[in-house]
Amino acid sequence: MTPSPSPEPDLPALKLAGVGRRFGALHAVSNVTLTIQPGERRAILGPNGAGKTTLFNTICGDFPPTAGTITYFGADISQLKPYRRARMGIGRTYQSSTLFNGLSVRENLYLAVRAAKSGRFSLIKAGPGHADLLRVQALAEQVRVDHILDTRIDEVSHGQRRQVEIGMALACVPRLLMLDEPAAGLSAAERPELVKLMADLPRDLTLVLIEHDMDVALANSEKVTVMKDGEIVVDSTPDKVADDPVVQAIYLGEGH
Repeated sequence: MTPSPSPEPDLPALKLAGVGRRFGALHAVSNVTLTIQPGERRAILGPNGAGKTTLFNTICGDFPPTAGTITYFGADISQLKPYRRARMGIGRTYQSSTLFNGLSVRENLYLAVRAAKSGRFSLIKAGPGHADLLRVQALAEQVRVDHILDTRIDEVSHGQRRQVEIGMALACVPRLLMLDEPAAGLSAAERPELVKLMADLPRDLTLVLIEHDMDVALANSEKVTVMKDGEIVVDSTPDKVADDPVVQAIYLGEGH
């Protein structure tokens, strides 16, 4: 397993310096400079096409940056493969579901627990009392799906699917958890449960979330970064962001 960086209290959890990602002539992300402290709750907002998910993918290694550097607790991870970043303690969810519909909630969580381990990946079923199964139970309780562990994924609600996805992201025992639009597709009745789940995450866990729903984002953040056209246009606190004229112009379409 790739060792996690030593926990240094004076080091940022995540630092981006001039990060860019280009696809041919398209600059999807340009000159993003950002510092996120350990234990911080950070929301990244912006309209469709703002570059939010590309930025996430760049941080997590799906698309290495074509400019700038990314450091994680002081370690330069700019060119590391995604699995190495995950084993250093970077967990994430995706905007589109990555769950196995033909398997149960328990089996999906079990696969995530097994995949988080170093060495050869094995699908051998663990026996009763095995540490991996105990870990699955603990994760299910943490994300509030322990009552549906033996239900097939394609039979649970959309909100419960999102909870399972967060549980799978927590399987690698991350120090940095990145959630890509966790409230997407949730009903108004399902959103309070998600907000509470995120609020109850350990305070030593750094949380970064992309969210289109401003209410969900502001309820779970201490700082807010707003992107447009691949660049950061506002970096402020939740109480100031909603009234910021630039943010209002972006979301209300003023002047466009």
